Amino acid sequence: MTRAELKTRAKQKLSGNWGWAVGLIAVFYVFGILLSFFTFITSGVVTGILAANLYFAFLHLVDGRKDDNIFNALFAGFRENRAGSFVLTWLLQTIFIFLWNLLLVVPGIIKFYSYSMSYYIVDDLKRQGKELGASEAITRSRRLMDGHKFELFVLDLSFLGWAILCIFTLGIGYLWLAPYVQATRAEFYRSLVAQNPAALAD
Repeated sequence: MTRAELKTRAKQKLSGNWGWAVGLIAVFYVFGILLSFFTFITSGVVTGILAANLYFAFLHLVDGRKDDNIFNALFAGFRENRAGSFVLTWLLQTIFIFLWNLLLVVPGIIKFYSYSMSYYIVDDLKRQGKELGASEAITRSRRLMDGHKFELFVLDLSFLGWAILCIFTLGIGYLWLAPYVQATRAEFYRSLVAQNPAALAD
């Protein structure tokens, strides 16, 4: 599926749901501001976990099973028996990417994209009733993204123009851009799984 097709599908899913999507991002930003008054580590950890929850929220939107309650959506990773696998995946992914970045920036970026489907995979596998090992979602993401990391990198770059324009809105434009990016990324994941169903079946 081309970048244009992914973006079109994302906009179709967001149609009629923009109020929900913008509200979700706004609540996330408010939490981030409130958390900034705590210690750097506490703020970073909690904000990181909340940011990871957005993957679940927008995957549910793309799949047609949106969590209507914004707060339920923001904490989707802790619902439906996903909490343990979700937090462990977040922790390991954060540590791995940090360690790769200590070596060089480029390997860190490559690993970021290699592991980028992990949260979606946690959601799908837990819905299938499968138990996940400590690093299983990360391993499956790495396999799923083999040969596709640059595609996602270019997809992300395609939003750069919008991101620059958002600067001139004092950041308010990001309330609309962030849902667009998140929904497009969720569509990207679904397109990869459609190409490689075995990624979730074995």
